[in-house]
Amino acid sequence: MQKIKQAYEFFKKKPLYLLALIFVCAVVGNFAMAAAERHPDLACSPCHVMKPYVDNYHDSNLLSHTHARANIDCIDCHENGLDDKIQETVWYVTDDFDDPPYKRAFPNEMCVKCHDNFDEITSKTNYAEANPHNSHLGTMQDIKCSDCHTMHDPQRAICADCHSFAFLQELPENWDKK
Repeated sequence: MQKIKQAYEFFKKKPLYLLALIFVCAVVGNFAMAAAERHPDLACSPCHVMKPYVDNYHDSNLLSHTHARANIDCIDCHENGLDDKIQETVWYVTDDFDDPPYKRAFPNEMCVKCHDNFDEITSKTNYAEANPHNSHLGTMQDIKCSDCHTMHDPQRAICADCHSFAFLQELPENWDKK
């Protein structure tokens, strides 16, 4: 208790030192959090609702694991600002969060950071019956990538809601073909 009183008296006389200490702690904390975010077991798994997502990231036939094998970290898509970090910390400490977690909506701009050549993608999927990336529903610019390409669930071709194209049955095992 005596040391706390001494520290209080010191910072009371020299408030700029206190501000400098707070600034250094904030900078170090920010770097530590940024480093931790690159490790989903450390940053995400402590919240029990996130553990299945982290497990699937490490080992599954889902798109999240495909990204893990390509050295794409969760935080590369789940970019968190300071306000997100604070909110997630409050949820963790208070044990008050959505279960299951709310699904984030990602615009196509998130995907085109890496998958930036729409023409190349469209040409690769130009099947005899139809092209899912250039259909009556629109082009890749009109349809959200995440309508079909889900990270944490089996991918699902929305064209299968109405059509039974042969190429749908030839999709890889990580696609829902129902």
